[in-house]
Amino acid sequence: MEVIVLRQLAEKRDLVHYASFIRVFEAAAREVGHTDLTVSDRQWDRWLSGRMKGLPHPRAREVLRHVFDRPATELFRLVDVLAPPCGDVASGLQDLPSEDRAKGLYELMMDAADRSREAAGDAELMLGGAAMEQLQDNVIQLARTFLQRPPTTIFPELTTVRDHIAARKSRTRKPAQLGELNFLSGVVTALLAEACIDLGEITMARHHARAAWSFAISIDHVPLAVHARGLMASSSYWAGRPREAVMAISRAEEHRPTGLAAARVQSIAARAWSHLGDTDETMRAIRAATEARAEDQGSDELQMIGGVFLWDEVRQRRCFSTALLQLLHQRGDDFETAAVRRFTGQVLTHTQQALDMAQALPTDERSQMVEATIRIEMATALVLLGDLPGARECLAVALRLPADMRSLPVLHRLVGMRTRLAAQTGRAARQLGDDVAAFVQGSTVKALPAGS
Repeated sequence: MEVIVLRQLAEKRDLVHYASFIRVFEAAAREVGHTDLTVSDRQWDRWLSGRMKGLPHPRAREVLRHVFDRPATELFRLVDVLAPPCGDVASGLQDLPSEDRAKGLYELMMDAADRSREAAGDAELMLGGAAMEQLQDNVIQLARTFLQRPPTTIFPELTTVRDHIAARKSRTRKPAQLGELNFLSGVVTALLAEACIDLGEITMARHHARAAWSFAISIDHVPLAVHARGLMASSSYWAGRPREAVMAISRAEEHRPTGLAAARVQSIAARAWSHLGDTDETMRAIRAATEARAEDQGSDELQMIGGVFLWDEVRQRRCFSTALLQLLHQRGDDFETAAVRRFTGQVLTHTQQALDMAQALPTDERSQMVEATIRIEMATALVLLGDLPGARECLAVALRLPADMRSLPVLHRLVGMRTRLAAQTGRAARQLGDDVAAFVQGSTVKALPAGS
């Protein structure tokens, strides 16, 4: 029989059990300067199995060498060990002399007792209350500050917290704690999806959103499952695949969301339908979102976390203005002048109300990115009405947004305006177009390499 050298050394030091190993591994990681490095229980099992292809990444190899004093090339080498003739311990004992058989049986009983003690300890494993509270506080803080921070700085923090949650799942057997850790995992992966959308990495956003949905389903958490489906729809929408967004919305509706969860789903649906140029479905979704908000009972756990999970009226009205502007972009030439002016007037109403509410929020809750997107949509409506001076004045504050906060949703909202400006002549149109072009060109997000 072949086993991996790593397993043999781990057995000698009583480190095969993950809870014992991870304490030693993380302490060694800190000693060699990798303070954020950890390993999941699944990864540890793969290492011990001997079925890995290749070697762990360099930082993990360095820590393993520090723990076992052997290079990774030796640790992950398979070696032969003696096995009982018939393939199991019991039948092997029968072939021994009576004295040795008794000794072997005693050792087997001792080993079985040791394993039972370990199993009993595993059953009682639980994280301390302080550790759980710290994880919860970290996740809530990230959610509540998400809209105020650049995606380039918050993304690394999210990955670190996600890894810490994953590592701690193996340290408890309490169902309530495991359920809470799965909930926190779902929240963090949903935040990773949001950050990927901001950074323009739509495919990665879908992977994170699907993971968030899986965590939600594992604990029957309907609001989180609905939120994750909404993220799948949003990522499809921003990727220019509105039919996929509509399909994701239909899957979200299978969870029968109510209140603000339903309002968010229908608001995203309005944007998706507007990209398909379907006026009737866009307006139906806007009405459904408005009705769902009016019926909200205020019991959604995600809404209580707040921050990016809080579907407030600011973001809902911004969704409405986004959908109406997209309809004008898709179908403007088909509409009569009166219809164009009516829709444009509605955009101005929604954006003005959204901006007033956004500016009324406490300073630490206001978001430069959110307010910039509202101003961009307001300015686009003014361009449609031919008020270029008014559009430039409205846009001036938005164009001061820092380079690392010019996210994909911010830049994407300028597409319609640039199209309209390109069709106009005159100095005012050219000047406004130059201002917008310089803003886009200076974006950190736009400068990120593909696949980064």
